[in-house]
Amino acid sequence: MNLEEARKLIDQADKELVPLIEQRMNAVVEVGKYKKEHNLPVLDESREKAVLDKIGSYTENKDFEDSVRKIFQAIMDTTKEYQQEKIIDKE
Repeated sequence: MNLEEARKLIDQADKELVPLIEQRMNAVVEVGKYKKEHNLPVLDESREKAVLDKIGSYTENKDFEDSVRKIFQAIMDTTKEYQQEKIIDKE
């Protein structure tokens, strides 16, 4: 496989990932609304750990497991920031 072919595969994966990330973000908004209504903190460490553990179990290529967990940690960090700024602090 050459560089151009590999980049096309990346572009296709990105195209498929974006709608899934948006779907996840829509759920994040609902979770944020619930947390605001019930005065719950944005960070739930036990839930975050459970998600990361689950993600690790979904990884078929175990060589990628650590990287995939880091990617999901970054996703969760971004969504916590979004919840705090756009939902919790929003008046």
